[in-house]
Amino acid sequence: MAGASSFFSNGPVTWMDNDTEMNNLYRDLEVGTVLTLFYSKKSQRPERRTFQVKLETRTIIWTRGTDKIEGEIDIREIKEIRPGQKSRDFERYLEDSAARLDQGHCFVILYGTEFRLKSLSLAATSDEEMTMWVKGLTWLVADTLKSPTPLQIERWLRKQFYAVDRNREDRISCKDLKSMLSQVNYRVPNMRFLREKLPVTSSLFINSPEQRISLEDLKSFLLDSQKEMWATDNNQVQEFMFGYLKDPLREVEQPYFHLDEFLTYLFSRENTIWDSSLDKVCPENMNHPLSHYWISSSHNTYLTGDQFSSESSLEAYARCLRMGCRCIELDCWDGPDGMPVIYHGHTLTTKIKFCDVLTTIKEHAFVTSDFPIILSIEDHCSIVQQRNMATYFKKVFGDMLLTKAVDMAADGLPSPNQLKRKILIKHKKLAEGSAYEEVSTSTPYSENDISNSIKNGILFLEDPINHVRITRPL
Repeated sequence: MAGASSFFSNGPVTWMDNDTEMNNLYRDLEVGTVLTLFYSKKSQRPERRTFQVKLETRTIIWTRGTDKIEGEIDIREIKEIRPGQKSRDFERYLEDSAARLDQGHCFVILYGTEFRLKSLSLAATSDEEMTMWVKGLTWLVADTLKSPTPLQIERWLRKQFYAVDRNREDRISCKDLKSMLSQVNYRVPNMRFLREKLPVTSSLFINSPEQRISLEDLKSFLLDSQKEMWATDNNQVQEFMFGYLKDPLREVEQPYFHLDEFLTYLFSRENTIWDSSLDKVCPENMNHPLSHYWISSSHNTYLTGDQFSSESSLEAYARCLRMGCRCIELDCWDGPDGMPVIYHGHTLTTKIKFCDVLTTIKEHAFVTSDFPIILSIEDHCSIVQQRNMATYFKKVFGDMLLTKAVDMAADGLPSPNQLKRKILIKHKKLAEGSAYEEVSTSTPYSENDISNSIKNGILFLEDPINHVRITRPL
């Protein structure tokens, strides 16, 4: 049900048509500028670094004033570019005069290949510089991800080739090649195996003396083997080949694929079984009752790792919502000052404040999609704190919170279209006629409770919410 138009905070990219502006941004990003870098470790103070984009390899690099690269990010791994001081890196310096910068000049690049993303927190010196980086990078990420597979492979190979020590000549060793292959999860048993396999090549039997896949060959393959009916049109097949190769020198009257290009195509995203037209949500199909849809949901949304000892994080909620989740979970337990905390009970997972979670949800709920958010509440709180929860739901969400039926006469649930930009609470109700009794705040010990585990020696535990320290002897 999640309809993602763009995963960037600025919404859908609308400036792609201006080639001149894009070329200018490309040039400016390649030249680079000096930005303030905020580190994740508080011991490291914010420092000025020169940032540049390497278009040939699609990477962002930064240097300390010399040509030596201090760090780099692969643009393919960028998941979001978020304006403002919305990262822990900035929060660590809020009391520091060096961090008192105009929020309008600050932005965060979130990147990585796992759910828990890394962050690069930066500050520009002017509106123009801020626009250049946020606007330019947003377009560049979209362009990089939609590039045809051969071009993506070429950029990756160039990046790997430039990364190795090539003082010998413009070539790489078997050792370097083994390291490169390991990055694409290809395990090389040993160097001898690699040396034996390098000269070996393979080929397919094709009814062509030049060992090429002609337009007619590809058309027959698409129609007979793939059942792609669009391939009946020669012009469409030709345009597909031109777009896939992305090489002006190959835009000839009778285009062709080399064998390796055809093999690459077979395993590429261009040959996916998924119908990409289904990526977009059709508004006219969103008028059925909510229960008629598969809903993208998240379990233990607050966790960044395992459910026994990992960190609970506000960023995990932001990440799930921006990925398109429409149902997220809040495990609520009694906390200090009459307000609940959220964590995986009876474990060593850290705690986060209920109020902070609601604020984060409100900020990120409808960035990716306008369709409703469902908050699945796992409630372990006393009646007093449940009442406080209800008060804060209304205070934080306001009119976004669904508090009454959309249509009193309806005999089914409302539709996603009727619930756009609404937040729904999913919570168990007391049975009809049940006594409204206070829920005990103490939970009996169970073998699964590891919240007070002791490994050896003396264990010091400190609650991050109220900072109460408990000492446990062995």
